[in-house]
Amino acid sequence: MDLSQEFENSSYSVNMRKLARKSRLGFGYQDIKNITIQDIMIMNKHKQLINIYYGLDKITFMDDILEECGIMEDARIEKPGKIRDLDERAKMVAKAVEIVKARKKRRSCRI
Repeated sequence: MDLSQEFENSSYSVNMRKLARKSRLGFGYQDIKNITIQDIMIMNKHKQLINIYYGLDKITFMDDILEECGIMEDARIEKPGKIRDLDERAKMVAKAVEIVKARKKRRSCRI
């Protein structure tokens, strides 16, 4: 549900947030709401972070987090902004998740 137009002419505003490893979401998914971004990645919940990046206008992450989540420079979007088309968003999320899985597979093969 896109509420951006509903609040367009009101005094309500949300600031752009660029989250670092020690940041906490503070909203949304109950299981990760109060956990640091670093701990969310340790829990292998990269997909939630990827969905947040592509699905929320004013939430982004530091470059190192985006790369670890499989969002390379060519797949980044201008913020504030999000991918409104759900099919396109699903494709971008799937692409990033595949990159994360491939990295994990390579690391496990080295061990």
